[in-house]
Amino acid sequence: MCLLAFVNIMQSLSSLIKSKQNLSPVWKGVEASLIVEKANEILISILGEQAINQAQAVYFKNKILTLACLSSVASQEVRLYEQQIRDKINDIFGPNTVEKLRYLA
Repeated sequence: MCLLAFVNIMQSLSSLIKSKQNLSPVWKGVEASLIVEKANEILISILGEQAINQAQAVYFKNKILTLACLSSVASQEVRLYEQQIRDKINDIFGPNTVEKLRYLA
């Protein structure tokens, strides 16, 4: 019975930490950086190493991932894979983490 009580306490503590971490501005900044980093990895995996010279994720805020593209050709190529990029990020960070991609030219 003592072990079961300990497990319940740890699960409660874990859920409390998770709920508070989502409210923390520091955690939101860390999560945004992780999302940008992962988005760039995904861009490379989909479009190849040369793509990182043409298009990069630059920031994430309010469920919008912003990408800088050096040319309209690069932005069109990224747009072809937009759903796949969003799906991969949302698979890692949770559903509806990224709802939209925005392009800067």
